[in-house]
Amino acid sequence: MSGIGVKAQILVEPHTLQSRTLPRRSIQEGAWLAVEATSLSGIDAQAWAGEFSQLTYPVILGRQVVGRIADPLNGDLPYPVGSRVLVEPVIRCRLCSSCLAGLSFCLHRHPVNAYGLIPSTEHPGLWGGMAETLYIDPNARLHQISDDIPAVTATIAHALADGWTWAVQNPRLHPGENVLILGPGPRGLACLLAARSASAGWVGISGLDVDSDRLEMARKLGADLTVNVTDQDLQTAVANSLGSRPDVVVDVTSNDPEAIYTALEIVRPGGRVILASTKGGRPIYSLYSDVIVTKQLQVMGVLGPSREGFEWGVRQLAIDPRLDSLISHHFPLDESHLALAATSGKLGHEELISVAISF
Repeated sequence: MSGIGVKAQILVEPHTLQSRTLPRRSIQEGAWLAVEATSLSGIDAQAWAGEFSQLTYPVILGRQVVGRIADPLNGDLPYPVGSRVLVEPVIRCRLCSSCLAGLSFCLHRHPVNAYGLIPSTEHPGLWGGMAETLYIDPNARLHQISDDIPAVTATIAHALADGWTWAVQNPRLHPGENVLILGPGPRGLACLLAARSASAGWVGISGLDVDSDRLEMARKLGADLTVNVTDQDLQTAVANSLGSRPDVVVDVTSNDPEAIYTALEIVRPGGRVILASTKGGRPIYSLYSDVIVTKQLQVMGVLGPSREGFEWGVRQLAIDPRLDSLISHHFPLDESHLALAATSGKLGHEELISVAISF
């Protein structure tokens, strides 16, 4: 049914959200999703701050969406109307060179074919979770989630999917191997949970002064070592705790090129380094590449989760009650500006783990 008014928060330019009621336009294929919650990530914060140079405004942010299927146009959806589902952010055309190569982004749309990043000027306009209704593209991937899980908690499946993909699947983690995670944000904590689930022998995680509550959460989730690198030497702390160098280092820091040097230096010879974060366009100066050669390291850049990661994340939601605590802040739709400010750290870092918007 078209013409229904949909409340949405539209980012018309950096730091400027406008509350609008948009018409639900006629569509020829796909379906509609009644949004229940969307959690926010670093990409949302970058878009809000104007740090995503390729983004075209106006745009409806929110790419980590959970909701219920409503009004499908055909019988192609794998789940019936009313089913609660997680929507994978990346939409895959399955025809471009990126999709054919199995990469975690699609070139069908600019800057990327993903929810929360497609301009709202593109029909039918409802491409982000900061709206009551989301358009389900025919190529969108869905995962059913139990009604027993609160919608806000269910959004954590997105971070969990990244954690499994980056800390377990990409480095081909073996039971008993040791993992160091740089950065205790939601995805760093998800890497910790994934490594523990895969029977890692030892898992450490590092952060900064502002990450005290996230490091405390890491301890509750089973980290063997948490390090505040503002006042502790990471290499010394790891050596004292582990007695050796880690087999795998996963860099999920935000906008910190220096973390790459740390990862290459601290990993064991023959180890694996997973670079799972962008650096805000900041270059890496004077990279001493000989360390990669002489230590015979495997270095992999990763972007986004795999289907297997989402499947693992959905399973974890059903069995791990601790995941409720990973959403520390949530706001109603009309306070989306506060949600984005909180995600960006503008409201302070005290007790901040991750942020969601609920309906």
